[in-house]
Amino acid sequence: MELIHVADQSKWLALNDEVQIGELVYEIAEGKLTITYTEVEPYYRGNKIAEELVLAAIKQAREAQLKVVPACSFAVTVFERYPDERDVLA
Repeated sequence: MELIHVADQSKWLALNDEVQIGELVYEIAEGKLTITYTEVEPYYRGNKIAEELVLAAIKQAREAQLKVVPACSFAVTVFERYPDERDVLA
């Protein structure tokens, strides 16, 4: 599996052999990266793919000096699991 950032569409994709198996959609405004949607194909759930997508978006926000708004419920869960990432919370 590989993660691909599609900056011009404000999304991260998880690909398995070039087939999209997961997606994270975000918006950037006023110094904040808002994670609006995270989804993984049912067959691939339970493999931490959505978690990896959220962590990639958090890393992107940190590198761009943005705060993160976890509007999607799964993003909230990732922040609960990884307290060391909370420094970027808006």
